[in-house]
Amino acid sequence: MSLNRHSPLWFGLAALIVAYVLAWGLAPDNGPGPGTRSSAVSAAPSVEARIGPDVVERAERYRSRGRRLFLAGLALQFAVLALFAFYRGPPVRQALDRAAGRPLLGSAAVGFTLALVLAIVQFPLRLAGFDLGREVGLVTQARNDWLLDVTVSALLTASLAAIAALVAVFVWRRFGPRFWIAGSALAAVGAVIVVWAWPVVVSPIFGKFESLPDGANRDRVERLAARAGVEVGKIQEVDSSRRSSAINAYVNGIGNSKQVVIYDNAIRKLTPAELSALIAHELAHVKQHDLYRGLAFAILVIPLAVLFVQVGTAAAARRSGDDGDPGGPGIVPALALMTALAALFLSFPGNMLSRSLESRADREALELTSDPDGQISLQVQLSWANISDPDPPGLYQFLFRSHPSTADRIETAESWPRPGPPDPWVVGGPVRVPGWSGGS
Repeated sequence: MSLNRHSPLWFGLAALIVAYVLAWGLAPDNGPGPGTRSSAVSAAPSVEARIGPDVVERAERYRSRGRRLFLAGLALQFAVLALFAFYRGPPVRQALDRAAGRPLLGSAAVGFTLALVLAIVQFPLRLAGFDLGREVGLVTQARNDWLLDVTVSALLTASLAAIAALVAVFVWRRFGPRFWIAGSALAAVGAVIVVWAWPVVVSPIFGKFESLPDGANRDRVERLAARAGVEVGKIQEVDSSRRSSAINAYVNGIGNSKQVVIYDNAIRKLTPAELSALIAHELAHVKQHDLYRGLAFAILVIPLAVLFVQVGTAAAARRSGDDGDPGGPGIVPALALMTALAALFLSFPGNMLSRSLESRADREALELTSDPDGQISLQVQLSWANISDPDPPGLYQFLFRSHPSTADRIETAESWPRPGPPDPWVVGGPVRVPGWSGGS
């Protein structure tokens, strides 16, 4: 493979374009649903009026500060990775030379150390984010408990980085120019294993999961699942209130690890109609096999990402002088930098696909519940509890957000036809009339 100094740029650009085409091809139709916008919808209360002007202003301030912290953390991550990828002063060179004595174990040590360094340098930003969350009441966790979570997370991430570095260097040494082929196969298998194992291995480390007990809430899930015609697997409740006041639910896992997880905050705070809307949205993901669609996208873009990583790492190794030992620990920082770049840029089309899937799940939920007002009320409650910016900046939304904005989701529900009262068999209780009631 003949390369020049511009090759990583061209490979990266081609990979990004192909990834956007794949995301577009996998995305469902993202239309507004069977309803059409009318004067009645146009005259509906604005998002600000529904949520409350002071709550919107508070959310915009909080999320604006959060975005700055996120972008600063991103910039710091790439600055540190670039420094280690290209700087070869005496301390770094000596450390890499010692690690090269046992190339595979040395690579694992470099990967572990690099991940720990990243965790340490980013800690002040994470602490600022934690304090910001405590300030606005979104974070309920005590600082000591949070520090324990951060430590466990850093050690887990560093351990996974060590394994990834060892495997990557082994494949680099073993397959040479065909690294991207073998690396793609391993990464695809790894992605499937992670999706299956995450609910079983990782999630229980950071939360207590219990089967949703018999009663009205479990009946509601089972009724909606029956109407949707889906098998939900496990129905779990997680003690999210130990860490946050946020409301949420999600579906993860495949095969025998598949589960629907509902935050205990959602069970305690939402009305039956709002909880039905939330659960119906998650069941819509199950019905449309959205987890498999997302996994298919990942598997399809992995070869593009690994090819970019190979080309970029080779170019970085030449620039830093590590190409003399192309299968040594010296390439680990460059591998980490190029992997982070690939993950960042390919997340943009991934987020585009995710927003499309989330939008369709909203429409499917409306089909299941026949209750647009319950959906609107849910979005209002999510804005209050999660302190969500209802209409974030367009470029940030396009690049980094995996869900439609609150404004878009309320508009979808407003445009939905209202054939009559919602089916009480599905909703399971009275419907709260959405609107401003002081906020919380």
